[in-house]
Amino acid sequence: MKTAPAIGLRASAVAVVAVCFLPVSLRADSSVMATVGETPITQAEIEQALRLPLYDLEMEKYRLTKRRLDQMIVERLLARAAAAKGQSVSAFVSAAVQGPIATITPEEVEARWRATRDQLPGEEEQAKQAARNALVRERAGRALNDLVEQLSREAGVAVTIQPPDPPVVAVPAGDDPAWGSPAAPVTIIEFADFACPACKENLPVLRQLRELYQDQVRLVYRDFPLSAHPQARPAAEAAQCAHEQGRFWTYHDALFAQAPDLKPSDYAALAARLSLNTTEFAACLASDRPKAAVARDLADAQNLGLSGTPTFFINGRYLAGFQTLEALRQHIDRELLAAGHGASPGAQAADTARGPGAR
Repeated sequence: MKTAPAIGLRASAVAVVAVCFLPVSLRADSSVMATVGETPITQAEIEQALRLPLYDLEMEKYRLTKRRLDQMIVERLLARAAAAKGQSVSAFVSAAVQGPIATITPEEVEARWRATRDQLPGEEEQAKQAARNALVRERAGRALNDLVEQLSREAGVAVTIQPPDPPVVAVPAGDDPAWGSPAAPVTIIEFADFACPACKENLPVLRQLRELYQDQVRLVYRDFPLSAHPQARPAAEAAQCAHEQGRFWTYHDALFAQAPDLKPSDYAALAARLSLNTTEFAACLASDRPKAAVARDLADAQNLGLSGTPTFFINGRYLAGFQTLEALRQHIDRELLAAGHGASPGAQAADTARGPGAR
């Protein structure tokens, strides 16, 4: 779940503290942008601290550019085809979609109305008209897409724009909960929030990955409780206490099953339901250990410049937001291919200057 960018001076302070701990090599042969006393702040330090936020901006620029490019391609294809028939674009498109719309039957309208009547407004006739309108929009949209695909093939449309390649950074796994062998060629580090809807939505995808890559992927969970979610941090601390008893993933799944409707009384109740040692669990929650563990993860996330959850690092390669199975598999398979050619796990990340949260 993406959040608003970090705010003002507080965010700037986090970034400056982070770059203070970068290796000296990052400052070599780099222009000095400012000095504090006799200590320089170099361009390389700033660029290192901003690598991920700047990549997010590059991706947003790419999305906007690609969206406008796609619009222009469609406009030109339709104008070209309409001109060939001596028609206006609107007349050409209307003619193309009328056939599929005309095939809508009363039985289809009835079935749509019955399936969605709880969501449709007004009396029965009004609701049925709304159901028919929805079917018209769907058929027209599908027909237009099919038309554009056909025109695109006929015109030999070639799109050369490519998204920016995600940066690779070294992200510490620390002693956080992990599934899979430490010797696995691919390590996925996820920064997540137990109250984040997108993290919950990504959970089935991660389960599929565990089935597909049982011996090839190691999954590490790191906490990034967002301030917008009041129960995210208490939930993360409770999960750390389950981790102390070797039951993190069971507790993790139970928390997400209940999220986002989490409340303070849930954590001990979940521990009891999952047959954890409730006395040890309560003692852990009352201690500083889970708070310190979550605080370490949160500090690393902030130092890396993360702004939302879920965020993934696949052998150090940065991917922000909800990820489809296909997207994750593409990156995993690329890392496995590299490993098959002799590269060690995380080799790309190791060759990259260590990120500000490394320890």
